[in-house]
Amino acid sequence: MSFRSDSADFRPAIAGDVERFTDLDDLVDLMRAEHPVSPFVEAGVIQGPGALIADGTGVHLKMNPDLMDGELAIYRALPGISVSILNFVPKDVDTIHEIGTQAVPREDELMIRLFQYGQVVYRFGDVVVDSAVSPGVISFQPEAGRFSYHMRAGDSIRTTFFSMTEKGEREIWHRFGIPPSPLFQELRTGAATEDRVFELPRNDSFKQFSESLLHLPESGSARTTMLRLKVGELFCLLSDVRPIHNTNVSGDVPLIEVRKLARARSILEERDGEALSIAKLSTMVGLNRRKLTEGFKKIYGDTVAGYALELRMRKGYQLLKESPLAVHKIAEECGYEHPSNFTIAFKRRFSSSPSEVRSSR
Repeated sequence: MSFRSDSADFRPAIAGDVERFTDLDDLVDLMRAEHPVSPFVEAGVIQGPGALIADGTGVHLKMNPDLMDGELAIYRALPGISVSILNFVPKDVDTIHEIGTQAVPREDELMIRLFQYGQVVYRFGDVVVDSAVSPGVISFQPEAGRFSYHMRAGDSIRTTFFSMTEKGEREIWHRFGIPPSPLFQELRTGAATEDRVFELPRNDSFKQFSESLLHLPESGSARTTMLRLKVGELFCLLSDVRPIHNTNVSGDVPLIEVRKLARARSILEERDGEALSIAKLSTMVGLNRRKLTEGFKKIYGDTVAGYALELRMRKGYQLLKESPLAVHKIAEECGYEHPSNFTIAFKRRFSSSPSEVRSSR
């Protein structure tokens, strides 16, 4: 099929029809008609009735203060696609874990989680996804009893959720001319939980995409327009991704070794990524060098050194955002004797210099 250059383009404008609402109930009713009511609302994690974002393009919801401090902003990016930006600090992690284990398997739509900072460790059956080292994960309705996640009380966490129905996929195809990735259908029809989850590739493209969600416009209408473009960008990135078997499966690692590897990771976290020799860490957890390095890579998808570096970088990012410390002091806190080395590593990881991140807070 060919198109003449003067043919009318009947696709809706990408940005020109951003909806603005003056009544909260109208927006909430529309979003509920397109998306199932979140089990987290029913469980009392998210509290209503909320309030409209200033220009009526989204809604702010309150979090249960007994469970966490934070806020949730939800935007209707496109028909069938909502984007939720969650910033929070967990308090009662045991209750949050229990609710999530019961609620997530009831979410009847494709869920794309993009990780910005903080650490949440997800387990989809035998597949482990750690937000400290992963840019994100796509999943569809894990089986009951085969999903869990864990986080630490007091940790600052930001995650962006793209909730997408099949109507939303068609909408992107219609507006942008980008067909849905074959991956989506593969996930929706997966026989087991492990077949319904896909960790986004840990390459620069997906890492930079996830981090770009930290720098959205402040205006509601501009933010909604940008989120539409981000959905299109994500579709483009996923268009070349083909379904593959998840590699971070712990099923063939003996449980006793999994526990020791988890202890190794906890030691790194407790020391904020402090440089430890493999020999010393092996002695501390009771695993030989080969089992430590190979098992750690298999379960957590990164080397011991790479994981430690990621922890230092995320600590630096959080200090730049939340503390008054000078950059050279933050470099010291992150284990760098020379601030220039910290700046080089930080920019390589986040594509922004420490001073740029500090000025954007």
